[in-house]
Amino acid sequence: MDIVIVGGGDVGTYIATILSKQQHNITLIDKNKKYLEEVSSQIDIGTKVGSGTDWKLLDDLRELSPQLFITLTGSDEINLTACAIAKHLGYPRTIARVRDGRFMNRARLDFARLFNVDYFISPELLVAHDILKIMFSPASLTVESFAHGAVQLRTLLVPQKWKYAKKTLKNLQVPNNVMIGLIRRQSTIIFPHGDDFLLPGDEVTFIGETEPIEKIHHFLGLKENEMKSVTIIGGSLTGFNLAKLLQARNIPIKLIEKDYERCQELAEKLPKCTIINHNAADVDFLLEEKICGSDILVTCTQNDEINLVIAQLAKETGCKDAIVMLSNLSYAPLVEKLGFHHVVSPRISAANHIFSQLFSGKVSSLVTLYDNQAEILEIIVSQDSKAAGVPISELGPYLPNDLLIAMIQ
Repeated sequence: MDIVIVGGGDVGTYIATILSKQQHNITLIDKNKKYLEEVSSQIDIGTKVGSGTDWKLLDDLRELSPQLFITLTGSDEINLTACAIAKHLGYPRTIARVRDGRFMNRARLDFARLFNVDYFISPELLVAHDILKIMFSPASLTVESFAHGAVQLRTLLVPQKWKYAKKTLKNLQVPNNVMIGLIRRQSTIIFPHGDDFLLPGDEVTFIGETEPIEKIHHFLGLKENEMKSVTIIGGSLTGFNLAKLLQARNIPIKLIEKDYERCQELAEKLPKCTIINHNAADVDFLLEEKICGSDILVTCTQNDEINLVIAQLAKETGCKDAIVMLSNLSYAPLVEKLGFHHVVSPRISAANHIFSQLFSGKVSSLVTLYDNQAEILEIIVSQDSKAAGVPISELGPYLPNDLLIAMIQ
């Protein structure tokens, strides 16, 4: 597929990299010539120096017959305008990143129709929802829903004293309508078979009907978490979106932000939230505020290094659990060494939604795990599919290795 991406920031470059590896033809547009030269030397993509609102540039790119136009700059106005121009020039499908959630609210105006946007995406809102799912899913590292909520995927950590460790999967009494789809053991990804087994410390991905999956933590002997208080470090857009979601659930929140003017803005928009103006990278302050008493800490400043430092300090002051937001996932192993297992990334949340749109009509949803080492797809079988009507037992030789058909709706 030929795809044009506007904006070479974290999200744009990450998505361009993954799509290029999947053999799509990518053209990345950005104003920064030096940055584009660096990117093109590392990944196999085409680049154009310029703006997404330059109609002549977009018109020239029409000779490539692009099937998808994605705008991912940090400006909502540029993204919307670029999509409107692209659609009028004949680009078939458009996706726009928006930071302001009001653009997705259709109560008064339909901005998608006004600006010819086929699909809106907000990485900061998506990752806030991902954090919320982790908070309200006992002991789960990952939670995703499929088949309109009828099927759920959950990744959990096998406890150190689990009584069924080393018992083969074929002899494990896994709850009905649930299967083990994936095992991550240290840095190794295992697509399990009957003779495989679970070990303490394994990250296990279960897939099945929602009702038994919601109780799957009992199978591993894990306790439920009751969320009574949350501390959010960073008044970023992600921090704001998360606080807004938690505020709607009447959960007490402390939000710590070092920028005074940003604190004033947040205080107006989050009346039920306690806003504290202070640098969270201060051990005495964390002790004074009794951060360790919160059920969970979320570090979501716009700086990965600060998020890691604060998570480390929180650990030293007795913090029980933390969710760390990262843009650079190469830092993820450091989070695990701190004893925290929850890492979220706006660019991965955005990428999963964009990837599902690439196969619109064929793939209902797509989720990637472990930096794209595994994918979970919900695929619609077409009327003319060669696989339709063939017993699954006979499809084996034609399917890729390490592939599992987990559920049929």
